[in-house]
Amino acid sequence: MESCACEKCVSACRRDPGRLVPADVKKIADFLNIGAAELCRGYLVRIPARGRDGHVQFLAPAKIKARRFLAAPGSVVPDYYAGEAGRCVFLSGQGQCLVHEVKPFECAAYMGCRHTFLGRPYKEKDVEAFFVSRWRKAQDQFR
Repeated sequence: MESCACEKCVSACRRDPGRLVPADVKKIADFLNIGAAELCRGYLVRIPARGRDGHVQFLAPAKIKARRFLAAPGSVVPDYYAGEAGRCVFLSGQGQCLVHEVKPFECAAYMGCRHTFLGRPYKEKDVEAFFVSRWRKAQDQFR
């Protein structure tokens, strides 16, 4: 995947952190030298898919706003969560990604300056379907 560090691409880290795919959990946990369960409880939130796939939940870094979590790590986010801006739990006070080498899949696949996901135009419906397909079979792994 192509990478970019321009302001539009990095601004997502300050507003709406990217979702993980199941394989990201082990990579990030190993990088932080913690277990997957600790990563889920201490850093990640569960985001229900929209519509008929609402029983599928994605994992994503928790958002912080004014030094408080918008939803507690380990919890399922409330309905208003998606509309609230907040910085990624992995973004340092100096604006550096603490897990850049193993960043979440959506962070690596999204290019804000081109408004693309995996090199194609970013369409919320298509991106949502992508994550549903990745998480549908992995739900019980991370409960």
